Amino acid sequence: MTSPLPAPSARSLLLTVAGEMLYDEPAGAWTTALLRVFASLGVEDHACRQLLARSTNAGWLTRVREGRAVRWTLDARGRELVEEGMRRSDAYLSDDRTWDEHWLVLYVNVPQNRRTTRKRLYGGLDWLGFGNPVAGVWVTPHSERAPALTRLIAALELEQTSFAVSGRRVDLGLTESELVARAWDLTELEVAYQRFLQMDTERPDPRTPDEVLTAYLELLNLQQRFMRRDPQLPVALQPEWVGREAAARFRARRGRWAEAAHRRFREIVAESSPRTPDRV
Repeated sequence: MTSPLPAPSARSLLLTVAGEMLYDEPAGAWTTALLRVFASLGVEDHACRQLLARSTNAGWLTRVREGRAVRWTLDARGRELVEEGMRRSDAYLSDDRTWDEHWLVLYVNVPQNRRTTRKRLYGGLDWLGFGNPVAGVWVTPHSERAPALTRLIAALELEQTSFAVSGRRVDLGLTESELVARAWDLTELEVAYQRFLQMDTERPDPRTPDEVLTAYLELLNLQQRFMRRDPQLPVALQPEWVGREAAARFRARRGRWAEAAHRRFREIVAESSPRTPDRV
């Protein structure tokens, strides 16, 4: 399936596979099984092995040796990332876009000599659904994400140059529609969603168990990458939004493929014999 978004990174695919397939599998998966699955997603063996090895340093996965064989399980940090992603996915796929009309507003200043921090901050704020209407000010209608914002600011050590408040908008200055227009430019995202819907309508259904597994993982990864770009604004702020139709399509496809995909993954793990030398 040609993606309507730029090609995913190997790291992105790792988070998809590990999060979806290892979360409920305490025994984990052998390296040979993961190599086989990643190959179907276009990741070569050497790149997959390097990624798995680095994942232990990041605290995503734990490597367990059994003789010369290696199996991988989710580490504590990995489980936290997966659980946060699951909560965000549930919200993204939900039909409920009601809103209590509360905004979460952040003022933050990043010193000029901390460029890496600024990049990490912007990435974290994007993930939390923040928009940037004016310099130094970020807003989101997802006021329930205040705890996650607190963790982000603390992790980046920006407590002394930031301030946040949550509440209803005062009838002053920009209207909410003007605020949305300034805070988020969703033109390219709208085009990508439209491409996805067209391509998804035209694509044939996967037939074999391996095709179902690959299609399912590609679908999940694509959903996750759309989620990073979509602020998921309430209906009151964005009445006509193609992203909601796309979310319904993701939800329908997942419902059709999930059981068969998980079953095939378990079969591949079972078929991966530790008797074959399996070094990372």
